[in-house]
Amino acid sequence: MARHTPSQIYFCDPGIGDRQNLELFPFEQSFLCVARYFFETHDTPDNQCWMQGFMAAEQRFPPPFGATIAHAISLSVSALATRSGSFAYYRNDHPLADHAITREEQYLLQVLRGLRSGEVANLQTTAMLLCCGGDTRPFLAAMERLCIITGDVAELRYQS
Repeated sequence: MARHTPSQIYFCDPGIGDRQNLELFPFEQSFLCVARYFFETHDTPDNQCWMQGFMAAEQRFPPPFGATIAHAISLSVSALATRSGSFAYYRNDHPLADHAITREEQYLLQVLRGLRSGEVANLQTTAMLLCCGGDTRPFLAAMERLCIITGDVAELRYQS
């Protein structure tokens, strides 16, 4: 998948109100949009936001990859759903959703960016923060499989 010029987004922790500028590439913005639907699905299963996640992926990613990427993102989010702590995120219908991310979303994007770029030095630490000190293997394996689909990773390093 082609890399594009990043756009500005703000890190805005809802609990602290701390803000800083971040740059997200279009793929990262699309990933975050789809992931937020799956976060919401885990929060409120009755609203079935997972369907919106698949639709958003079909619109944001080139054919025929939309549904495959959505499935890979759903597996990554499901791996995080087993964590012991809370996961702060912005729902896609939140007024700040297009312009802000939470600390957990920032960590998630750092893992994605590290896997896609091959810069894995701090990957395990960031994954541990996301997984609240729990087993990171299922989460990293799911994220890595997403990166295989996009062509950013050639071979598996993480096994679930």
